Amino acid sequence: MTLDKAAVPARLRIVCLHAEPSLQGRLRALGLGEGEEVQLVGASRRVFYVRTASGGTVALGRETARMIGVEG
Repeated sequence: MTLDKAAVPARLRIVCLHAEPSLQGRLRALGLGEGEEVQLVGASRRVFYVRTASGGTVALGRETARMIGVEG
């Protein structure tokens, strides 16, 4: 499943990143790398709000959310 398909609220674990290497690096720097536990705290039609393990909240567009494989 990808992040854009998860229900809100949800505790999830990131299992893979289906993005180009430069975007993968940026996501990992934000705490959104493989193996990270995150919480989907909100979503609209185009924006997904993810709380990272460090407590920060990141807003992601739908295209980026579709690139993040999760399980929960």
